[in-house]
This record gives sequence, C-alpha cells and structure tokens, in this order.
Amino acid sequence: MIKRMALALAALLMPAAAAAQYETPVNPPDPAAQLAEMIALYDEICLRAFPSDQAVAQAMAAHGAAPMASAEVRIYLHDDPGRGWNLTGRTAPFQVTLEAPPYHACGIRTMTVAGFPDMAPYHALARRFEGEGGYRSFGPQSMDMDDIQTTGAGEQRALPNGAEALMVFLTTPSGKHRDAAHQAVEVRFVHQFAPPQ
Repeated sequence: MIKRMALALAALLMPAAAAAQYETPVNPPDPAAQLAEMIALYDEICLRAFPSDQAVAQAMAAHGAAPMASAEVRIYLHDDPGRGWNLTGRTAPFQVTLEAPPYHACGIRTMTVAGFPDMAPYHALARRFEGEGGYRSFGPQSMDMDDIQTTGAGEQRALPNGAEALMVFLTTPSGKHRDAAHQAVEVRFVHQFAPPQ
C-alpha cells in the first residue's frame, strides 16, 4: 500500500508549467472566498460527478467552461491522455482536468497569492466524503523539478481493483525563480483512482 501511495503521488507531483507562469495575481481575491468556491466546484465536479467522465463534461457545459486545446491539456497532464476545461469563477480562474488511463483522475486547480491560510473547510469536505471508508493519510511529500517545487499530501484507501485517493498539491517556483513577481502558489485538489501495482 505504501508503495502504491508513493507511486500515485509521484505521478501527480509533476509541475504544471514553467516558473514564469506563477506570476503573483495583481488583484488577489479574498482567500476564504476563493477556497469556498474551489471546494464547491471540487465537490460538484470531482466528488459527485466523477468518476463519470460524461457527468463531468455535462457539469463543465453547465458552468460555461471552455474546453482546453490539446497543447494546454499537455501543460497539466504531460504525456498522459485526458481533457480539460478553463472555468471562469466568481473569485478566480479555475482549470479542471480529467486524466485516464492508467490513472483515472479529476483535478481542479487555481492560482493563489500564497495558498489558503485555513484549509479546515477542505478537510471537512474530505472527511465527509471519506466517511468510514478506510482511508489512510500519506505525505506530505515534496519534490523539485524544472525550478518548480510541488508538495502533496492526502488520504488513500485500497480497493479490490487498485486504490482511491483524495489529494492536495501546492506548487510554486523555487530557488532563483521565486521573486516578488513570481511567487504565486498553485493549489490543486485531485480525486484519483489508481490501477493495481
């Protein structure tokens, strides 16, 4: 199980884009309002609609989200197959991605000024979803790649055909690429089904 968790986490620790993409937002939203909107979207799209790809696509259409071009999807999913949408929220832009196979994952991400100072509302949602389902915590684990630092943690449970996990990732420029103009933190919530290892 630990090996499976490490592999599942490693598959998602890849940076989303170059350090230049992490420009500090000019007009930052209220962090609590941005987090509340992100949680509501994650709950609706990645916890309730997912794992049905069709239900996710219908939710994206209902929100008026714009499908991503294949080149933009590759920024987030790299060589893994999938699709994505850009969603203009009330508080910030959000990106939603569906990945499959071999991992079947629904993720939502947004750029923040410095992350969310109080993640209690997210943890409350995760606890409600997980219930008594036998989830075990893992992480945090961090890695640096291409001047981007990513830290991830979450909960995972074993299934007869693999594993299911809820994860949170924080990604930001590291080292010399982190300055006043490029220190935004991308926050990503992921609901993932992993194949047997």
